[in-house]
Amino acid sequence: MAEPDTTYFESLCEQLYNPKTPEEGEQRLKEVTLNLLVRCFSYDFSGTSSDESGEDTATIQVPTSWRPLLEKDSFLPTFFKAYSEFEPPYSSKVMECLVQIASIRIALFTEPQRTKFIVAIMQGIRNIIINTQGLDDGDNYNGFCRFLSRFRATVPLNEMVQTPGYLDWIELIANFSFKAFQSWKFAPNTSSYVLSFWTRLVQSMTYYQQLGEEAIEKLANLTIGIVQAYVSTALEAVPIRIEEGLDDPLENEDALIESLNHLGQIAHKRYQACSTALIELFNSITDQYQELINTVGINMSSEFKEALEVIETKYAWVVYIMASFIGNRAAFMTSDNIDKIDSEITTKVLQLVDFQQSLLNQNGSTFMNEKLDLAVIFFFQMFKKSYMSESSGRDIYSILSEVFGISHQVTMLDVIMRKIISNLQHWADNETVIRRTLELFNDLNTGYGASKNLRKIEATTFILQNHMSTEIAFCQHEKQHDNRILYFQILCKLLFADDNITERAFYDFMEPFHRRIEALGSLDTVEAFQQESIKKAIRDIFTDLYGFMLPIQSRRHFTLFFDWFYNYYSSLLLRAVESWSPDPIVNTLLKFYVEYASNKNQRLGFDVSSPNGILIFRDASQIISMYHQQVLKQPVLRQDQIYDYRYKGIILCFDIMSKCLGGKYVNFGILWLYQDKSVNEAIDATLQLIQSIP
Repeated sequence: MAEPDTTYFESLCEQLYNPKTPEEGEQRLKEVTLNLLVRCFSYDFSGTSSDESGEDTATIQVPTSWRPLLEKDSFLPTFFKAYSEFEPPYSSKVMECLVQIASIRIALFTEPQRTKFIVAIMQGIRNIIINTQGLDDGDNYNGFCRFLSRFRATVPLNEMVQTPGYLDWIELIANFSFKAFQSWKFAPNTSSYVLSFWTRLVQSMTYYQQLGEEAIEKLANLTIGIVQAYVSTALEAVPIRIEEGLDDPLENEDALIESLNHLGQIAHKRYQACSTALIELFNSITDQYQELINTVGINMSSEFKEALEVIETKYAWVVYIMASFIGNRAAFMTSDNIDKIDSEITTKVLQLVDFQQSLLNQNGSTFMNEKLDLAVIFFFQMFKKSYMSESSGRDIYSILSEVFGISHQVTMLDVIMRKIISNLQHWADNETVIRRTLELFNDLNTGYGASKNLRKIEATTFILQNHMSTEIAFCQHEKQHDNRILYFQILCKLLFADDNITERAFYDFMEPFHRRIEALGSLDTVEAFQQESIKKAIRDIFTDLYGFMLPIQSRRHFTLFFDWFYNYYSSLLLRAVESWSPDPIVNTLLKFYVEYASNKNQRLGFDVSSPNGILIFRDASQIISMYHQQVLKQPVLRQDQIYDYRYKGIILCFDIMSKCLGGKYVNFGILWLYQDKSVNEAIDATLQLIQSIP
C-alpha cells in the first residue's frame, strides 16, 4: 500500500510557521489551519481505531513518510512557540496538536532523532510550567495536563530517566501536580490526567530495573507527596463545595473510582508512609466527629447539621480512598506488612460503621449520609476483591481479630451482611444506595465457595427466611422495580447454593409468595382483576418471580419451581393476561413467561414420560392467543402509545413462541396426533400479530 502524500500536511505546518496573511484574515486562517492540523493528527491511518472513547490512551499511528518532517529541528519548537504566542482559544488548539504529537508512536523515530524528540518535548513542558504560559486559561490548563498524561503513556520511563536533568524535571512536574490538585475549582477535570501520569510512572518502575538507585528513590518519595496532596486537597475542598453548591465528585462515582484507582496504585509505591498519613487524617476527622456528636443532645440547629454534613462527607472521601488502597493490592503482593496495614485500615472503617449504626439506632435518619454509605459499600467490594479468596493470607485479620473478633472470612462476611440488611431496611426509598448494596450482596454471592460461606452465617439465614417481611422495607417502594429483580436473583443463587436443598426448604422459601397471592382474595371476574391494587400486586409478584427464575440453571431446581408454580399459580397468570391485555402492565407477565419457557442450559430437560413440556407450551399458546385477540380489538392508538400498548407485547409473544419452538422440550407430534389445537392456534395468532404490524 502506497504511503499517503504529505504535501497537504507540510503546507499546513508551513502556514502555521510563516503566516503571510493580511491582518484582517489572520484570525480566521489560524482557526482553519489549527482545525485541519488537529484532524490530520487525529486521522486513523491504520484503520484500527474502533472506539474513540479510549482516545486518551491511544497511540497515534502516523505514516512513516511523515518522519522527515517530524524530525526537523524546527518542528516541535514551532508548535511550542505558537502555543506561547497565540491567545485563547487558538492556544488551546495548538495544545490539542501537541497532545496528538506526544501520542505519536515512539518507534517511528530512529536514534539520535528519537532522543532529540523526547528531550524537545520535555524542554517544552519545562518552559510552559516555569513561565506558566497560557495556564490562566481553563482549556489550556486541562489540555496541558492531558499532554503530560499522553507523553508519559508514549515514552518509556527508562528513556525519560536517561535524558539530562531528568530528576529536576520530574520534581518540577511534581510541584505542578500539587498545584493542579489545588486548582480543582478553576480546572475541575485535570486531576484524572495528573494521576494517570503518575500511575503510569509507578507501573513502569516495577519492570524497568536499570533506572538507577537515585532515580528510583526520587520517584518513590515523590509519590508520597502526590498522594498526600490529592487527599488533603479533596478534604479541604469539602466545605467549599457544600457552601457554594459546587459539583461534588462523590456524586459521580464511576469517574471518582477511576481516579482513585490511579491513586491506589501510586500509594502502593510507598504504602507504609501513604497509609500512615491517611490513617492520621481519619483519626483527625474522628476527633472532630466525636466533638460534634457530644453536642447533639443540646443542639440540633442548622449549624450542627451543616457541620455534620461536612464531617460525614470528609469521612466518605477517606473511606473511598482507603478502599482504593486495599483494592489495588496486586495479586502478587504477598507481603505480611501490607496485610497488616490493610487490617488496620479495615479496622478503622468497621469502627466507623459500628458507630454510625449505633447513632442510627438512637437518633434515626439524622446521621444517615448517602455518600458515606456508598463509600462503605465500595470499601467492602474492594475488601472482597483483595482478601476474600481461598489464597488470601490470614494477616489481614490480625488487628481485626483483636478489636472485633473477626478471624476469618465467614465472620467478616457476617459483618458485611449485617450492613447490607441495615441498608435494605433504612435506605428503602433510595434507588442508588439499594442498587449498590445489592451489587455488593451479589459480589459476595458470586462463586461456588462464596455462596457456601454465605449460607453459614446467621444474617443470611435471616434474609432467606424473611425476604418479603416489612423489615426488608425497600420492596414496598414503587421505584425499586429493577432492584427487586436483582434482589430475587441473588436470593435464588443463595437458596440453591445448597446442592441438597429439599422440597420442604424450597416451599418454605416460596411461602411468602403464597401468602401474597392468598391476600388478593377471590378473583372470579375480569372486573376483580382490573382493580388497580390487584394489578399492582400481581405485577409485583411476577416481577419478583421473574428475577427468581433468571439464575436457575439446573434441571432439578427448575423442576422444583415448575411443580410449585404450575400446580397452584399458572391459572392466575392466564386469567391476568386475559383480563389486562393489551394494557402495558401485561408486559411484565409476558416477560416472565419468556423466561419461564426458556430452556437455557437444558434446564427444561424433563423425563421422556413427563407432560411438563406440553403443559408449558399449551399455556404459552393460550397466552399468545388471548393477547392477539385483545390487541386486534384495540382501537387505533396515538403514535406515542403504540409501542407500549402493542409492539412491546407482540415482541414478547414472538419471544415466547421462539423459546417454545427452539427449546426442544415439546413433542409437537403428540399434540397433532391427538388433534390438540394449541399448536395451530399459537401459529395462527403469531401470524396475525405479524400482519397487524404496518
